[in-house]
Amino acid sequence: MQEENDSHYLKSVTTLGDTHRIVTSQDIYSKTGIKLAGKGSSINSSIYDRLVKHKLIPALDQCMTVENAVTAEEILTRTKQVLEGEPHFSRIEELADMDRIWSAISKVKLNDALAFKLTVAREKRPELLEHSLRILLLALYLGVRLDLLESHLVALATASLFHDLGELHIDPEILAKTHTFTEEERRHIYAHPMTTFMILKEFQEYHPLVSTAVLEHHESLDGSGYPAGLSGEKITPLAQILSIAEVTGGILDRYRLEIVLKLNKHKLNTDLIGYLAELFRSKYGAIRSDLSIEEINEHLAHMARAFENWDDIYGRQKNQDIPILRFTNLRISELRQSLFDAGFNPSEMGRLTLGIENDPDEIQDVQSLINESRWQITSLAKELNRLWPGFEKGEEASIVKDWISNCIECMEN
Repeated sequence: MQEENDSHYLKSVTTLGDTHRIVTSQDIYSKTGIKLAGKGSSINSSIYDRLVKHKLIPALDQCMTVENAVTAEEILTRTKQVLEGEPHFSRIEELADMDRIWSAISKVKLNDALAFKLTVAREKRPELLEHSLRILLLALYLGVRLDLLESHLVALATASLFHDLGELHIDPEILAKTHTFTEEERRHIYAHPMTTFMILKEFQEYHPLVSTAVLEHHESLDGSGYPAGLSGEKITPLAQILSIAEVTGGILDRYRLEIVLKLNKHKLNTDLIGYLAELFRSKYGAIRSDLSIEEINEHLAHMARAFENWDDIYGRQKNQDIPILRFTNLRISELRQSLFDAGFNPSEMGRLTLGIENDPDEIQDVQSLINESRWQITSLAKELNRLWPGFEKGEEASIVKDWISNCIECMEN
C-alpha cells in the first residue's frame, strides 16, 4: 500500500540513501506498469524525482534493504538506556517485574519492512524513535502491573514501538512544537493512527491485535478522541494502556502529573491512573512555577469567570438541545466536575493560593491546574472542528467559538 503524503516519507528514504546503502530487493513498478528501478538498484536522492511521480508497486518498505538496520536487540539495548537515563522512570524497577518487561521487548517481531521503517525513524526522525521507547516503557510498566498474559505484553510492546510510525508520512515541519496548524494540516495529524494501522494490517503477525491498539491509541473514554470517536469499552484494553502511556509521556516535562491525570479521568482508565500516580509519587517531572502569586490569582479569576460566562450564555439559549450547544455544555460540565474531583472548586478559585505563598509544590499544583485547564479548552475547540468542520459557521456555533476564543485569550494574557 502507499500512504497519503508519501512524498515526505520518500524524501526521508532517498536522502537516507545518500549516507546509508539502500538497495532494492526486487523490481519496483509504477501502478501503470512502468519499471522504475530494477532489483539491486541503489536508492538515493538522485532518484527521488523519478519515484515521487508514481504510486509504487510494491510499497517502498517491502522492497528495500538498508545497511545497519534496526534490530530487536538494538531496541532492547536502547530501551534499557532510556530507563537508565530517564529520572522520571527510576521507580519502574521498584514497582514492576523487569524480567517480564525485558522478555516482552525481546520477543517483539521485526519483519524486514518494519525494521526498515524504524531505521528511517532512527536516522531521519530520532526524536520519534526516542518517544516510542519512552512510551514502550510506560506501557509495559502498566501491562506488568495489570499482570497481562505474556502474549499481550508482547503485543503491547510491539504496538508501543510502532504506534507513531504514521508520522513519517507527515511533513516534519508541521510536527515542530512551534508550528501553528492549519485545519488541513491538523487533518493529517488526526489521520496518522489510520496510516500506521494500514501499514500494520498488511502483515498477519501485527493484525488485528497490534494494529487495532495502534489505531485506537488517541481515542478517549469520553469519546473525545480520534480517529473514530470511540468511547468506553469500545476502546480495546491494549489501546487504553497505550493511550494513557502516550498522554503521560507527553506531559512528564511540563506539568505536575498527578493534577493532569485527575483532570483527565473522564478520558483515561482510572485504574491505570492509580498505577501511574504510584510510579511518579516522588514528584519527578514537576517544574517550578514561573508565575507570581498575583499572576496565578489573575489566571484563576479568569477561569472562574469563564465557567460563569458559559452558564449565563447556555442558560439564555432558547433551544439548548442544538447538538453543538449540548455537546459543548457536556464537555464543560466534565471539566468542571474534574476540577471538583481534583480538589478544586471553580467558583472559589481565588482561595486556592491562600496560605501557600511559601510552598513551591502547592504553587506548582495550582499552575499545573491552570495549564491543563487551558489545554483542555483548546482541545475542545479542536474536537468541535473534527465533529463540525468549520464549526464557527452558524449562530449557535459562533457563540461557542467566541466563548472558547475569549477563554484562551484571557488565560494566556
